[in-house]
Amino acid sequence: MKTADSGTQSAEALDHLERLAAQLEAHAFQVRLTARTGLYPRLRVINPMAPAVTEDVLAANAADGEWWFWLSWAGRIGHASDIVTAAERIASVLHVMRR
Repeated sequence: MKTADSGTQSAEALDHLERLAAQLEAHAFQVRLTARTGLYPRLRVINPMAPAVTEDVLAANAADGEWWFWLSWAGRIGHASDIVTAAERIASVLHVMRR
């Protein structure tokens, strides 16, 4: 059963992910935001130069109440208030060297 608090958290996570998606799109990454019932919202980030290179990003609050972006394998990316740094770190994860 979903509580009001989990609905509020899901809405806040979506807000953070939407802002991050806009920043990543401005840097030519493809993004897909999904919010399935009962699951945390996630942002699929795709490198258009190598579509097989993708990463799912989540937004969640830590024990101290601060919101952070996380990679799907639980790697902390950066604080949700610092969209530019988070986007740069995601770009470095998805970077593919051209030959």
